[in-house]
Amino acid sequence: MTTFLALLLAHLLADFPLQTNRVFRLKISSNSGLAVHVLIHLVMTALLLQRPGQHLDLLLGLGVAHFVTDWIKVRFPGEPQWPGFIMDQLAHLAAILFFAWWQPDVTAVLPLWLMLPLIVFVLLPALLMLLWVWANDAQQQNRYRESRSVHWASRRLLTISQRTGWIAVCIVVVCRIWVL
Repeated sequence: MTTFLALLLAHLLADFPLQTNRVFRLKISSNSGLAVHVLIHLVMTALLLQRPGQHLDLLLGLGVAHFVTDWIKVRFPGEPQWPGFIMDQLAHLAAILFFAWWQPDVTAVLPLWLMLPLIVFVLLPALLMLLWVWANDAQQQNRYRESRSVHWASRRLLTISQRTGWIAVCIVVVCRIWVL
């Protein structure tokens, strides 16, 4: 169970607050940018695992799965974007479930009592990001054209999502340093 939670927390942190606008632009412009995004995932995952050097096969598998999933999403974005966003996250969740099942005895650095509230907290930036994608879709399709709240959401939710997530990133890094 803690393997799954550590992998999920690492994914949520790397895919939302740590995927800055610059990282996103790199990711969609080239495979090397996509590799940078995957490297951020692997570093965050390694931070959350005890003895990550002993789990290189797990890290490699996660990296390949994430690269392939995001490569497909970037190359075939689709309109509107929110269904692709949800499918992308479901594919990542399936990969995380598989790797947690494959290596269930990987030990997480953070205790369960800290990981669970962090996951719940980091789900907030993920939800804000989904709402931001939906608001942008709605504006591009001229739905809710006069809606001030949709206009506000398309301008502000991305920044709020990233800033909220950075609080959790800081907590994880401080806890990791504390455990060392």
